[in-house]
Amino acid sequence: MLARACWMLGWTALGLGLLMQALLRDHYPGLALLFYAMPRPCLAVLALALAFFPNVNRVGRVLALGFALGIFGQWLSTSWQSRLMPIEASSPPHGAGSHAPEFSLLFWNLCRPSGLDAQAIQLIQELRPDIAAFVEPGPAVGRLLPEYESRLPGYQVAWMPRGILWLSRLPSRYRDRGKLDGAGAYARFEVKGLGEAFPIVVADVHPHVFRPRKAQLEELLAQAQGRVDAIIVGDLNTPLESVHFDPWRLHFQNALESRVGRLHETWPCGLPLLSLDQAWVGVGWKIVDVQKLWRLTGSDHAALFLRLKRR
Repeated sequence: MLARACWMLGWTALGLGLLMQALLRDHYPGLALLFYAMPRPCLAVLALALAFFPNVNRVGRVLALGFALGIFGQWLSTSWQSRLMPIEASSPPHGAGSHAPEFSLLFWNLCRPSGLDAQAIQLIQELRPDIAAFVEPGPAVGRLLPEYESRLPGYQVAWMPRGILWLSRLPSRYRDRGKLDGAGAYARFEVKGLGEAFPIVVADVHPHVFRPRKAQLEELLAQAQGRVDAIIVGDLNTPLESVHFDPWRLHFQNALESRVGRLHETWPCGLPLLSLDQAWVGVGWKIVDVQKLWRLTGSDHAALFLRLKRR
C-alpha cells in the first residue's frame, strides 16, 4: 500500500512539474516556487526513478522510461543549443566593429568566503579580465580590500555594502547602488577607456521563498537605463526559462545562450540544474566568447567569463 502511494505521488509530481515547465512557469506568484523547484533535469531523474521503482509492471516501466528520455532530450536540446546568432569568431570579420577593442568581464558568486578568496584571485590572474565583479564576497571583505589590491596590481578595488565586490583595470566609478524590491542588491558602475562610457550593473537577486522575483528583475532591468551597450551580470536566482526574462530579450542577449555545445546551467557544484548566474549583454555588443568555469573548492556556482566587442 505504501509503495503504491509513493508510486502515485511520484507520477503526480511529475505531471505537475511538466505542467509548470510547459505552460504555467512562474506566471502566477503562488505557484512560482513549484516551477523553480522542478527544473527539467530533476523531472528527468524523477521519471527515471519511477521506471525502476520496485514491483512496477512492464507497461508502467516503459512509460516512465519514455518520459525520462523525452524530458532529458527536450532539456538537452534547449540547454545545449544557442537561442541567438552564432558567437563571433576570435578573428573578427571586416566590418564596423572589426577594429573595436575587445573587452573582457569575469563574474562569480563567491559564496561568502571567511577571508581572502584565493580562487577568485587565481581566476583573475589567469584570465586578466578588464572587469571582475563578484557577489557574496564574505563578511570580512571590507577590511581585505588593500590585500586584494596588493595581490592584483593594476586593479582598482571597491566594495559595495550588501555584498558586491568590484575590481577594474579600466577607469570606472560607482554611480548607484541599492536594494531590489527591498530584498536583493545591485550596484551600477560607469566604465570608460573603450570609447563611449557604458554601464555595468552587478546584482544579487534575493531568492525569497514567498516573494515573486518579478519586481526585483523589473527594477534591475530599469538600471540599464535603456542603453544598448549596458551589461547586467549577477546571481539572478531565476532560471532562464522564467517569463520575467521575456522583456529582457527585446534588447539584451544572454551570453550563455549564445554558446552552442555548453550547458546553460550554473548551479550547483557542477550539476546542471539551474541557470542562476547570468550575463545579459545589450545589443550594442558582439559576443566574441563566453566560458563557464567551475572551481568547486571555492564556490558551488560557476563563474562566467565574457569577451565582447562593440558593434
